[in-house]
Amino acid sequence: MSSPRWVLGVLAALGALVMIDAIAAVAWVSLRPRASQAIVYAPSAHPTSPWRGSSSPHFEETEETPALPSIKRNVPVFEARLLDGCSKTDLDTVENHIHDAINIGAPLYNDGDFDACYHTYDATADAITRITEKTCKGPAGVLRIGRERASKLSSPAAQAWAMRDAFDGLLDVIDRKGPEL
Repeated sequence: MSSPRWVLGVLAALGALVMIDAIAAVAWVSLRPRASQAIVYAPSAHPTSPWRGSSSPHFEETEETPALPSIKRNVPVFEARLLDGCSKTDLDTVENHIHDAINIGAPLYNDGDFDACYHTYDATADAITRITEKTCKGPAGVLRIGRERASKLSSPAAQAWAMRDAFDGLLDVIDRKGPEL
């Protein structure tokens, strides 16, 4: 007879492997040399946190930067109760995976590879959802909705930003809930 802990251990290992596979599938794109300096998204773009400032995004551009489409941010603002039932480990998992995805996806976007950026974000959201949906339902639901919203958009750049908005909304609520953990 198998132990329930053994089964949970196998499921956790499988979830981790799925996430590693999703990130590795797009990481090869980020290894190519960059000719331009990255455009840095300023945290001041988020409307709700005092340390983030105004609600319009600001970018630093260089001459080598490709022309990027104009965007309209739609970062959701969540109540802290969205994270009810989530452990610190759950939230660390969500936060770490999102940061990893942004570290891969943002340079792709800045180089004009909007499709690769979107697919990086989408694969990460899918992996986070699968890893946390049983124990941390709020973030899993947000990412599921973000993926649905992005899939209905016609432009890969808009799809990437729809996913990034969902990520930024989650990061914000995790930051605000942090002192309570």
